[in-house]
Amino acid sequence: MDFDGVICESCQIKNEAYYNSYIEYGDDIASKVLEYHLQHGGVSRVKIFPIAHRMFLGREIGQEEHRMMCERFTQWVEREVVKAPLTDGVMDFLEEWHGKARIFVSSGTPQDEMRRIVDAKGLGKYFTEVLGSPALKAEHVRMMLSKYSIRQEDTLFVGDAITDRDAAAEAGVRFIARISQDSRLQNEKYTIQDFTQIGNLIRHLFE
Repeated sequence: MDFDGVICESCQIKNEAYYNSYIEYGDDIASKVLEYHLQHGGVSRVKIFPIAHRMFLGREIGQEEHRMMCERFTQWVEREVVKAPLTDGVMDFLEEWHGKARIFVSSGTPQDEMRRIVDAKGLGKYFTEVLGSPALKAEHVRMMLSKYSIRQEDTLFVGDAITDRDAAAEAGVRFIARISQDSRLQNEKYTIQDFTQIGNLIRHLFE
């Protein structure tokens, strides 16, 4: 499962963080960076900042500038995500499936930060592992399938971004799209609005 926009209603926090990271260059640049992030949701800030500099500022990002931008981004996002509400139905889902199935977080957020957020929200006990960048999401899935001897056909990836869908396809597992306000995944085969709907879908997929 992805975290931002799937487990937690925190996508807008990330959106604002990307926009604000470039607002000093004007609204046009900041809006372009935000749109790039929306099109490539799930890609780590560590990768997006150098790309955004090249694409929209026409220059390479300096090492110290990159470090400072990532640090500022992390501090603001981590604080706000810890306070953000969970997706409707997600606690009931975690309570129901805890101990019955292995549940993993697969995020583009740096791994140490993602684990701090999960622990701060009191969710650590529900997840077999919490995985983040720099490893890619398809790598996460393949590692967990191998480590825990899980079959691809017994695995679901729940995500809200194109990168989530592509990671599921690359790893050969089925994908469920969580549709939110900024979603680009309305036409996926399996979709949910929130976790109040996922129980019936899981039963349908495994009946």
